[in-house]
Amino acid sequence: MRHITVGRKYNEGKVAKIECVRNDRLRNIDIKDKCFLLIILTVGKLEFKVENEQFCAAAPAFICFDEIADPVLISKQKAQYTCIYFHPEFLNVNMSFEMLRKKEYGDIASTHDLFLLKPFTDKAYVVPIAEAQLEKITQAARDMQEELKNQRDWYWSCRGRSYFIEIIIALERMYGLIGYGVTHQKSDNTPIIKNAKLRDAVLYIESRFDESVTLPDIAKAAGMNHTTLTALTKEELGLTAIEYLMKYRITVAKKQLAFTDVPIKDIANMTGFKTVQHFSRVFKNHIGVTPAEFRKNAVQKRKEEIW
Repeated sequence: MRHITVGRKYNEGKVAKIECVRNDRLRNIDIKDKCFLLIILTVGKLEFKVENEQFCAAAPAFICFDEIADPVLISKQKAQYTCIYFHPEFLNVNMSFEMLRKKEYGDIASTHDLFLLKPFTDKAYVVPIAEAQLEKITQAARDMQEELKNQRDWYWSCRGRSYFIEIIIALERMYGLIGYGVTHQKSDNTPIIKNAKLRDAVLYIESRFDESVTLPDIAKAAGMNHTTLTALTKEELGLTAIEYLMKYRITVAKKQLAFTDVPIKDIANMTGFKTVQHFSRVFKNHIGVTPAEFRKNAVQKRKEEIW
């Protein structure tokens, strides 16, 4: 695999199967049988040809190619973008190409909370980015690129993976759970969240879960009063908006704990908790074990059942 990042001062020689390139020229894209390519398009348009199919992606959008694809860039129109070349094993060592293609991978992924990467394997190619999510996603990409470049401590690879996990969570959420999955930006999928204003509320929560978010903030972003918002969230999600916020924070924290070695105090901070004690208490209330116990159990379970 050509697109890698190699450790220098810390973990010298360590190979991280990922490379982040700002405005790569995209000439002779060499990913076939080697890696996936995720493009975060923030401005303009990019036009590609894959096999005998041609499509144009308009910003803001994710563009997704798996290792089977052999994309050719046809044109750029005032495009600004970030290219992330990665092997799925960067997310977790068990996520080989062979594993991803197994019929039972969906069940394995569900059991171990692995990433499905459906936008890639479904050949969706283009997944629009909601405006509410754009700043969060682009900041995560910048932070990841900076971490992989500077390698500021022993955790450089884990921190890079941590930022990448944020991006992949956003991609998978918009593709599947919120119903933004499209091919060539034309979709006949029925959104799981039917009410447009409630979708806005959910996107606001998921783009600002690491901040001090209040019910009035969410209601204002969705363009409704908090009474209507509470009724809608209970009807469609079975939770109040604040309960959904807390559940989403825990969902992100579980991914970070299970697939990185980033210190728990840092995970608490990145998921919107002011203290590690508060984070641990809320996490145990939701999951039944402490963050440290969850991390240990998740790794051990994968070793016993997959490796």
